[in-house]
Formats: sequence, structure tokens, C-alpha cells
Amino acid sequence: MSFSSDIKKSLSAAEIKRDCCRAAYESGLGLLRFSPVCERDAAHYLRGVFVRCGSVSAPGRNFMLSLSLPDAAAAEAVAGAAMSAGLPAKSSVRRGKPVLYYKAGESIEDFLSYIGATKAALDIISSKVMSDVRNNTNRICNAETANLDRTAIASAEQCEAIRYIAKRGAMNELPPELRECAELRLENPDMPLSKLAELFREPVSKSGINHRLKKLTEFAEFLKTR
Repeated sequence: MSFSSDIKKSLSAAEIKRDCCRAAYESGLGLLRFSPVCERDAAHYLRGVFVRCGSVSAPGRNFMLSLSLPDAAAAEAVAGAAMSAGLPAKSSVRRGKPVLYYKAGESIEDFLSYIGATKAALDIISSKVMSDVRNNTNRICNAETANLDRTAIASAEQCEAIRYIAKRGAMNELPPELRECAELRLENPDMPLSKLAELFREPVSKSGINHRLKKLTEFAEFLKTR
């Protein structure tokens, strides 16, 4: 059975105690106008409408709940009941017939909860939460991958600059702190700056190492013009 069929089966089997609510439900099944007697009549009316002509996409797919109605009069009656319940629906025409629908996840959850399909509403909420978790995890992984790529590129450029300085025989021209930085970077090309900082003889911050590496790159560029 489909997700919609399961909901309809559950709603059809639900007990309705009040006569006015039962009459409202039957009016919904018949897509008739109705006049509410108690505060729950509108919910039972819309329940009947959904059982008669409603459908909702299964959790995990694009969110969509629609009520396919036979004519403009039925659409007007159902739209009015939904509006009175604080659940205004959007409308369109499909194959020449009016359709009322909800596309926003929260609107669908509210509608299903209102007509008594609480479990279905919770299933959709759970699906949205899992989807959000997966999307956030992917974004974090993508960001971390991008950071690793940038770090690898920067390290490769730094090592290339240091090798050029050594090739030009200019390592002895470097001040001691820059020479130490150059040697440590060449020995540890894949090491993050935070870990590289632990290898220096004197304490140095991550920003301090970054500054020294920038100086080495600038010195290599200077040597190319000399």
C-alpha cells in the first residue's frame, strides 16, 4: 500500500463519537458544503475530503499534499473550510479539474495533524530531520575537503618556493628563524601549521608560522628578479 493509502485506511477506521462530527466527515466524503456545529467538525470534514480525494507524497520525496476535486463548487467549499481552520491551500487546475495543494513541509504536517493523521505527520517531520542531518553532514564534509585542498595547494607552493631558494644557494641569506621554518616545512610538507608549530625550538604561533612562510615565498619571488 502507498503512503496515502495507509493514511486513508487509518483515518477511515478511526472512531467518531459525536453525531455532528460524523455528519461533517460524511459531508467531506461527499464533497458537500457543511455548517459546523462543534469545534471539531471542520477537522472531520477535511478528514473526509482527504479520504475521498487526497494524496500525499511519501516521506523522503518532494513534499506535496493535494486534494483533487471534481468541480469549482467542491473546490470552493473545501478551500473555505481549510481557510477557516487556518490552513489556507494553494490552488491550480490539473487536467481541467481544480486542485488544492500544500507544498511546504510544515503546512502538510499541520494539515495531517489537524485531520487526525498524527503518525503520518511525525513520519514526515522525521524524514525532514534526517534529510537536514544528511545535508549538513555533506556541507561539513565538502567544507573540510575544500580546506584540505587549499592547505595542500598552499603547502606545495611554499615547498616550491623553499626549493627554489635552496637551488639558488640562498638559504644562508635567510635569518635563522626563516631558515628553521624553511627546513621544517620541507621535512613536513603535509603537516598542518598547528602541528608544525610544535617542532620549532622557540614557541611560535600558527599565524607566526604563516607569516614566515609568506616571507619565504616573497624572498623566492625576489630571487627570480635578481
